[in-house]
Amino acid sequence: MTGVLLVPFPPAGHREPMAALGARLRAEGHTVTVFAESPATRWHFDSPVPPELYATAGSARLYRHLFLGDVADMARDIADLALACRAEVIVTDVMMPGGSLAAELTGLPYASLSCSPVPALDAYRTFIPEHTLAAFDPGSTLRELGLPGGDERNLLGRTSPRLHLILTTPQIAGMPALPPEVVLVGPFAPQPSLSPPPPRGHGDGPPTVVVTASTHALAALGSRAFVQDRYLKAAAQALGGLPVSAVVTHPGSGEAPANVRFAGNLPHEELFDGAAAVVTHAGWGTVSRALVRGLPLVLVPISGDQPYIAARCADLGAGIALHAETVTAAGLRDAVRAVLDEPRYREAAGALAAAIRATAPLATACGLITSLSNALTTSSPASEG
Repeated sequence: MTGVLLVPFPPAGHREPMAALGARLRAEGHTVTVFAESPATRWHFDSPVPPELYATAGSARLYRHLFLGDVADMARDIADLALACRAEVIVTDVMMPGGSLAAELTGLPYASLSCSPVPALDAYRTFIPEHTLAAFDPGSTLRELGLPGGDERNLLGRTSPRLHLILTTPQIAGMPALPPEVVLVGPFAPQPSLSPPPPRGHGDGPPTVVVTASTHALAALGSRAFVQDRYLKAAAQALGGLPVSAVVTHPGSGEAPANVRFAGNLPHEELFDGAAAVVTHAGWGTVSRALVRGLPLVLVPISGDQPYIAARCADLGAGIALHAETVTAAGLRDAVRAVLDEPRYREAAGALAAAIRATAPLATACGLITSLSNALTTSSPASEG
């Protein structure tokens, strides 16, 4: 059995897939330790900005600190934990660059993992503004940790040279050309034990439509929070004019139509099991949970990689993509009616569900990860950089 150290990025869309991976590894008998900030760690996700960062007027480092905290402290804490728990392999989200740096410090093999389905080693470019990329230059961090220079990869692009997992399938990704260490392993969304039920007919009561929004804090969404609010109001108005029962997994403001319930942030699995369609902000965690159930989608992307996800689902016929900035209640109503009434959307979503199940994402990922400890325990730290 293998000792595995998992390094998740704290937001739910990254934390939950890593939790699913950890549960599968434990079920297979492996020892799993999860890195997280605590009072004992030097690194904290939302730690206060050190006064010296203001004093130096280093805007790039200041931005990086606000986004990730102190990356050097993150690496030191992960390295310390890896040694304390006798980890044999590290699995790190690419948004936690301290994981790959800790692997260099300890000489341990590691796998990197991208929770975004964008099939590229530099997927961070889809959600980090171009003018902020310099904030993640590796130079100062490598020097602070005493690691060799020369590796100019952006801190958010430090993927493993041995195993990099992207949580998508070749079908969804479009069969891109990628390096041999990259595996399109499929999403780690929990899969229902039974096949998706057929759409509920009128005799069973109105079909259920679930509406989702981003779980990011308003501060993280910035100005896009206003775009999301506009989308949610349009969705409530649209569904109020349809013979459906709607559940919105977001706190509501103001009066909602009688058939629309703002339920707050609820787990999606049980809601999706009884749904006929999903209206979504196109976050990959939500979309993948819907797709494994063969649910058709109406996608209104808000930020980050969500426009890519919405476009791919639309291209593959599993849903209809709309622009958040211009979406209207009438447009949403027409889209929901189409995905409920036209079988082709549900058929395409069902085909994607079958493709995801065929990849056996968690089982495949566990086998690849644990094989690293057997193949690479004698590797030098330099080979893991």
